[in-house]
Amino acid sequence: MVLEITVDSITSMLTAIKAGADRIELCSAHSLGGLTPSYGLMKKAKELNIETFIMIRPRAGDFLYDEQEFETMKEDILAVKDHGI
Repeated sequence: MVLEITVDSITSMLTAIKAGADRIELCSAHSLGGLTPSYGLMKKAKELNIETFIMIRPRAGDFLYDEQEFETMKEDILAVKDHGI
């Protein structure tokens, strides 16, 4: 079994690791259901050397995205990939 914990701050990342997480799902705005995190937060997760999944979600609300939102999401995915996260 793999324990994945959703986190949205450096503090919650460290807490998840201390609690035995095998991997984390990194987002921002956890109270809104999670949004794409900042690059700085992603970089900190990479430095902690734990398997990390990045939430790609441009806005709160439903999951019905228009073409511009899809383009934004694709750019975010490419940026995450380019940075090796």
